[in-house]
Amino acid sequence: MKKLLLFLFIFLSTTSQTFSLIIRDSEIEIFIRKITLPIAKAANQSTKNLKIIILGDNAVNAFVTPDQKIFIFTGLILNATHYNQLEGVLAHEIGHITGKHHLKIYDQLGKARIINIAGILLGTAAAVLTGDPNALSTIATGTQTTAQRSLLSFTRAQEGSADQAAFNFLKKSNKSICGIITFLKFLESREVAGSQNAYTRSHPLTRERIDDAMHAAKNENCNKIKGSKEEIDQHKFVQAKLYGFMDPKKTAKIINRFENFNDDHKKYALAIANYKLSNLKKANDLINQLIQKYPNNPYFYELKAQMLRENGYLNDALKNYLKAIEIIPNDSLILIELAQTQINFDSNKYLIEAIENLKKASLKENENQELWYLLSIAYGRNGEMGKSRYASAYSAYLKRDNTSALNFIKMAKKITKRNSKDWYKIEDLENIIKTKNKK
Repeated sequence: MKKLLLFLFIFLSTTSQTFSLIIRDSEIEIFIRKITLPIAKAANQSTKNLKIIILGDNAVNAFVTPDQKIFIFTGLILNATHYNQLEGVLAHEIGHITGKHHLKIYDQLGKARIINIAGILLGTAAAVLTGDPNALSTIATGTQTTAQRSLLSFTRAQEGSADQAAFNFLKKSNKSICGIITFLKFLESREVAGSQNAYTRSHPLTRERIDDAMHAAKNENCNKIKGSKEEIDQHKFVQAKLYGFMDPKKTAKIINRFENFNDDHKKYALAIANYKLSNLKKANDLINQLIQKYPNNPYFYELKAQMLRENGYLNDALKNYLKAIEIIPNDSLILIELAQTQINFDSNKYLIEAIENLKKASLKENENQELWYLLSIAYGRNGEMGKSRYASAYSAYLKRDNTSALNFIKMAKKITKRNSKDWYKIEDLENIIKTKNKK
């Protein structure tokens, strides 16, 4: 199952599609990673290869997979009243990883069941790639049900073990355990009310778990959970962004009722909602107010750049992307957006800069299909047709369209100098694809 889901993504900030599974957004990913890293370090887990994937789904859920990726649903991020609850859930999931619970489940299920689940996930990928939201909805439902009841479901003993590990990781990283308590109580209240929880189907909830958490936090005052003001604010801005993008009509109508949101959080959500509802003037006014107050926040410039680019104001969009990159250099996802803007100019200078930005972004986003698609365009417009065909091949390969990938490889080899560095890259990709086709 390794790498199965990695190409099922959209850019939250660069598309109007509403049927995504995996959300890619720099602000959200950096925030989640920031609060996860201290916990991972406390657990002696490699932070270099730590992979956290954000799923665009209203379910309050999170899970780990056999290849040790942590999936967190937007429903969990939005329902968390304090970022410490997210820390608690993430610590718990890391507890599953350190306990090797996913491997035990893998052994129990056997290869046949794993292959079956993989088939469902591949079908989901096909739905995304063909743009069929109805097919995706059906498949995604089946995927969640299957996964939660088999591959991603843990025993009560494993849940208790993951909890104990989480308590230790949180204490070691000087984090509060109270978040776990408030989260478990939240789940308990929903169960009492008769609400079905995706999380409790895959993570059995018992009163014992809550009691154990309260015992572990006996020296803490959970009536007033402490936390970094900066991270509290970042969490609220992330929530505001999700509300704005995922439900702009609803957000535009009821944002003023949102509890625990200050005026700036509301402005961010409203700016995004108005932009999504094509009210560019209102959106621009709101984001300008935020930029004036927070001149060092790169994501406000990114949002403004996105709005401007999509409405044809390329010069102003470019200025704002460059400002965002000035504040947060080498951010891979913003570099991809910047390159996309530069490609739209009739300028050889910007074209070369776009290629360099995409190459820089590929150091972290080598399996990003959108990146390779843009590279194919940029190289083609720059007259580097061999590199363009190779990029097209890699883009097709990441979409699992191996037939198209091999056709592009054939074209690339015809116009690439034999035994050159580029030639060997093409051959390497060809060999990878042919090997996989034999399996």
